[in-house]
Amino acid sequence: MNLPDKEYEIIKKEILKRKPKKILLQAPEGMKTSVQEIAGRIRALGPKCIIWADPCFGACDIPENPAKMLGCDLIVHVGHAPFMVSKEIPVLYVECRSDADFSKVIESNLSAIPDKKIGLVATIQYLGAIPKIKNLLEKKGKEVFIAKSKSMKYKGQVLGCNAGAAEAIEDKVDCFITLASGKFHALGVAKKVQKPVFLANLDTGKIESTDKEKRLFEKKRILKLEKLKDAKNIGILVSTKRGQLSSTDDIEKKFEQENKKVWILAMDYISPEKILGMKLDALINTACPRIDEDLIFGVPVIDKSEII
Repeated sequence: MNLPDKEYEIIKKEILKRKPKKILLQAPEGMKTSVQEIAGRIRALGPKCIIWADPCFGACDIPENPAKMLGCDLIVHVGHAPFMVSKEIPVLYVECRSDADFSKVIESNLSAIPDKKIGLVATIQYLGAIPKIKNLLEKKGKEVFIAKSKSMKYKGQVLGCNAGAAEAIEDKVDCFITLASGKFHALGVAKKVQKPVFLANLDTGKIESTDKEKRLFEKKRILKLEKLKDAKNIGILVSTKRGQLSSTDDIEKKFEQENKKVWILAMDYISPEKILGMKLDALINTACPRIDEDLIFGVPVIDKSEII
């Protein structure tokens, strides 16, 4: 995804206002193909610009300590809205909004959703499409509900780990439609609510159900919890990322009372390679709750929310 010119104007305005000497530029994996162009345009305005090459897992993953070590006085974070506040180094969030039109996807596939009461949510890039789609659905005889998560900046906004905008209206709707370009965020919503969740997918031009993936997730979740009962050595994954850092006290106490051995495994970027050779029967994840979807650890990974 390329950065729209209007977003460059936001960066330019802030740089002229703040006058930083050195900037740390951070972007999600989907924008790594554009990161050099962004850095080049930042440098043309005067400041030095360092590209943060580690994976970016969202607005919770701000490299504040590395920025301090590198002598940066501003972090430019592309692709997300504010989720946490940096106290020592200012962060400029460049949301990278898209002008994509979901109307054709909705109109061509609306027969796939017979329900009348619909909850509407979107990723940050596509929040601008919500009013138009709401109007379209209402003209088709649907009743549309949109809510705001307490921890999100915008109404209707969801993250991969936060579906509060959907949970807040679940009792009012028959189903949800997620405006996004892939199933990741729609599945995040599906994990948090019991009502059906559909994806209006720009990539395929279709409205897709998440039911199959949700059933598979539930089966895996039950199996992992059963295996946890027999686990003797349990590793607790702790991220030192400021937006993901979580206390382990309650988890440690729970398993120690069950006569299990507990090991605290702390790291910034959590990956299976870092715990190779350790004798572990299961892992409790206190960091990003979706981390085990892309990484293979070889033992069951259970999110902390499943046990406390």
